[in-house]
Amino acid sequence: MPTKRALAFLIVSVLLYLFANQTQVGWIYIMSAIVAGVLAASWWLNRRTLRGITASRVFSAQKQNTDIAKKNQRSSGNSASSAFNGLDQDLHEGDEINIQLTLRNTNRSTASLVRAAESCPFAAPSAETLRATSLQLFVPSLLQNQTAQFNYTVIADRRGVHRFPPLKISTRAPFGLFERKRDLDQPTPILIYPEVKKLRRLSLLDRQPAAQIVTQRAGIGTEIIGVRAYRVGDSPRHIHWRSVARTNHLVSKEFADETHPGLTLVLDVFNQKSEINIQKSKHTPFEYAVKIAASIGDYALRRAYPLHLLVDESSLAAPSGALNRIALLEYLARVQAEGKRSLADVIHTRATQTFVAVIMPYPDSTALESLSALSRRAEVMVVLLDPESFPNGGVTARSFADQLRALEIDVRLIRYNEDWTHSLQDKKQNAEYAAVR
Repeated sequence: MPTKRALAFLIVSVLLYLFANQTQVGWIYIMSAIVAGVLAASWWLNRRTLRGITASRVFSAQKQNTDIAKKNQRSSGNSASSAFNGLDQDLHEGDEINIQLTLRNTNRSTASLVRAAESCPFAAPSAETLRATSLQLFVPSLLQNQTAQFNYTVIADRRGVHRFPPLKISTRAPFGLFERKRDLDQPTPILIYPEVKKLRRLSLLDRQPAAQIVTQRAGIGTEIIGVRAYRVGDSPRHIHWRSVARTNHLVSKEFADETHPGLTLVLDVFNQKSEINIQKSKHTPFEYAVKIAASIGDYALRRAYPLHLLVDESSLAAPSGALNRIALLEYLARVQAEGKRSLADVIHTRATQTFVAVIMPYPDSTALESLSALSRRAEVMVVLLDPESFPNGGVTARSFADQLRALEIDVRLIRYNEDWTHSLQDKKQNAEYAAVR
């Protein structure tokens, strides 16, 4: 693409030629030819400048909560996270991530005056992070097989699977007369886990009931009760190879639950119109619900409780049976509020463990009867977000919380911009605070 300077050179060349035609002065013809030759040479040299340039990215993270990070590395081995992110550690929302961008010239000719525009997909879209989200880079010269490295740091703003947009590179070498542009498609997928806060106690699980007997429901025992379709997170050791050979599809075994009491984590992912309208923001009830679910799951696993997940699988199919930490975080990193079934319908789909933690981003009066029935056969705690307190507003959850308490269900009402770990850990404080409000 010609620049304004190229157009100026072209005009000068034409004017010199016309003037030489009128005056028949030979050196003016020569000047016109030189200017035109510079234009032609610049176009020829510019057209291949960017062809051999490649890009790659490497990530490293500085953990915000080092004690949790060290414990998680020892307990999980980071197999899934390492495979996805290319790291030896997990990446969580709120972590400070260092990104190393490397440009390499594989062409025989030298690449000069290379500009690159880098955009980070998981940086906060605010004025303070504008430099990180749109980083302008410049390489004066890049010889054959030579590399140029750039390092920048971004705080992970949101959980989820993030892919970098194409890296936009351009050059005006050698004389600034023509500009060549190219998009380097190097997606570099990276998985950001939700923020996990370390709970010191949780009354729901700080009890010691007797061990359960074998039950005919899916669990982590040794007695096989059936088979089902393979789901992400299932152990390869549980694949039923005879069924695979017969159906040509992955099939996993289901075992009877013969362990000590476990926790079923119920996350309401029902599609809310208000959530869709504000999904570009991370300050929503559903995003808070995901963080709370991750923190409760982390507490259960640290106390060696078998952890099960119950969600509407029309949004995202969850692994069945007991989950390890990586399977839980992988699921919570990807799940969105896109479910098609209400919480009441989801609760009836599967048996639960002795303890049940129900995470509700929004109050739902249709779930009262189901929650009441659930509380008669299991120890239930409902974590209820109050949409009214969030930046975009919404319905109040206080009356719904009072209805649950009237049914003698343990309720934790969580409001925006408060330390929700205290509300989860202290039942009495949460009830008194809700009453004052």
